[in-house]
Amino acid sequence: MPALPSDIAAALRPQIVVSNEDATIKARFPSARDNSAEPAEGYFDQRAHAEASIGMRRALVGTVRRRCAVAVDDLMEVAGVETHRVIDAEQVLDAPMMMARFEADLETEQSKVEYFG
Repeated sequence: MPALPSDIAAALRPQIVVSNEDATIKARFPSARDNSAEPAEGYFDQRAHAEASIGMRRALVGTVRRRCAVAVDDLMEVAGVETHRVIDAEQVLDAPMMMARFEADLETEQSKVEYFG
């Protein structure tokens, strides 16, 4: 298939490399990306778009999140995506977490909730 004029223009356009590295994140997760030293690649038309994407990725990857399951000895009513404060002294957890999964057992009148946050 022949190249279109717009494809040729895009290939000849000057290229830039935008990168961002955080030593704290690298030290906290040394085996992330299967110990790959290669950066994650992305292709953008403008530098601002690349920097915005890096910022969003860093906000997701750079924040430590936890997932936990909680059994409740009562039926809960749930309306939409809810956030609860989860406290667990054994796991040293006291944080607001978003409900990721909810299961109600009507026979035993118990609820099971998985939180992420």
